[in-house]
Amino acid sequence: MTTTMTDDASPTAAGPSWASLASVDPHTVASFYRAVLGWAITETNGRLIASAAGTPVADVVDLATADGTPGWLIHFDVDDLDTALTAVSKAAGAVLPWAADGWAENAVVIDPNGTRFALRAPATRHRERAAHGTLTWGELITDDVDTSAAFYRGAFGWGLTEPSGSLGRREWQTHGRSFSGLLPRPPAMPAETPAYWDVYFAVDDIEAAATAATEHGGTQLMPPVPIEIGTITVFLDPAGAVFTLVQLTTEEALA
Repeated sequence: MTTTMTDDASPTAAGPSWASLASVDPHTVASFYRAVLGWAITETNGRLIASAAGTPVADVVDLATADGTPGWLIHFDVDDLDTALTAVSKAAGAVLPWAADGWAENAVVIDPNGTRFALRAPATRHRERAAHGTLTWGELITDDVDTSAAFYRGAFGWGLTEPSGSLGRREWQTHGRSFSGLLPRPPAMPAETPAYWDVYFAVDDIEAAATAATEHGGTQLMPPVPIEIGTITVFLDPAGAVFTLVQLTTEEALA
């Protein structure tokens, strides 16, 4: 693929590093993901912490204690949070109040198209091979590719590959390495659904994981289909949050 130029001084590490789920029923959905992804769940200060392959990868909180926005929130690591937030503001993004959560300083930000995501400065980083249940990829589903490309390039130095396939899917890159995707709003996506960053969790067997998701109260939105990084299937969890399962076939999609 042809790629746009990237800035080697990008303040953001390649690859999503964490995901937070705000849900009306955190214990039920935590049990759902444990059945589908094999997560170990512990509770700390009212937050349910999910671990995969021995490493914390996500948390689940009650919507009432979050910022009022349900669903998954993807996080990207930064070396210095203040520097990254300044870059977001200079690129016409918005920054919400931020705090330390015990694992990292983090802040929720909004890109110029109104899409929420988070930045975090963790005390330690885990860059291990993607294992079953780990957050391994993100995908920005957007109505405005040009504005999105300009913002993420300006704020973080991310490059973007040329469109591929019938839906025009593209890949975000730093230093020539793909770490997440961009998808123009597909025709089947309801117009009332806002643009968002989707979270991709790795599974060893996508058919088995999809069956488990259905059996435990999930709703399949898209059956397994191949894309550039592997085979994916899209679900709603029992509380209505969207997420994607992926069985990887490429070493590019490693956290």
